[in-house]
Amino acid sequence: MKLSRVLLTAVFLTCILSNSAIASNDNSNQVRDIFGTVVDRTIIAGIMIGDNETTGDSEDCDWAESAVRDSGRGQTFGNEVEKTIDSISFRLYDRKCSGQNTSYHWIATVGPETIARSAASIAYDLIPAPFGDFAPPARQGLINIGTWFWVSAFVWQPKSVTAWVPSPIGPIVVTTTATPYKLIFDPGDGVFGSGKKTCTGPGLKWNSVIGDNVPSPCMYTYRHSSAIKPNGLFAASTSIVWRITWRTNQGVSGVMPDVTTSSSHQMRIREFQALVTS
Repeated sequence: MKLSRVLLTAVFLTCILSNSAIASNDNSNQVRDIFGTVVDRTIIAGIMIGDNETTGDSEDCDWAESAVRDSGRGQTFGNEVEKTIDSISFRLYDRKCSGQNTSYHWIATVGPETIARSAASIAYDLIPAPFGDFAPPARQGLINIGTWFWVSAFVWQPKSVTAWVPSPIGPIVVTTTATPYKLIFDPGDGVFGSGKKTCTGPGLKWNSVIGDNVPSPCMYTYRHSSAIKPNGLFAASTSIVWRITWRTNQGVSGVMPDVTTSSSHQMRIREFQALVTS
């Protein structure tokens, strides 16, 4: 079968070791296994990571299931080479690219959900920290004045990773996507406040044209000064909840548990004193 483009083989999370099986230098019919093992968030040797739903090899390559060979004449007997490590089954594949010798690779015989988890392990590392912005600024807040909060539109973008494995019927390709859908602000004022504020979307970015009297869907109003804290600051946080979904090139799809990323902020909230005379 033909496969198009591959960026790297997901072996260890750091992607610095090769877990493929290679032919021994002294006997091209002998396969030496240098498989690592299952590591971190279920990234498995032999699952390839690419950049789109037509992922495959960077070369013009053919993949085929390896057959049992004798040690002398290279004859085949029609049975695929298989093994089991840590309860995971692997099948040996031949990879033949134009102008290159055949290489041999142990490919995990896993379902699309396992492939999706391997892609998700890398997608998690692409999710940026949700550094929040505020108006008034974090250190210049006032009680009874709505504090706008938002995150950059650059942060509020889906992150996708595609993974695939060869199979007898063609590559099984799974794209896992992390999509932001909920912004949460924890004001840090505890019992003196009304609790966390949640909104769907990145929030509106304040500017001077909007003015100070227009409300925002992502806005929190402090009712107490942060002077009650020993350091004069409320320990607040901004969080984004990401929905994790996956879809295969065969039309199968699924959902994984949400992932939440957060950043902390120190909010100085002051009282505005006014003198009223008659």
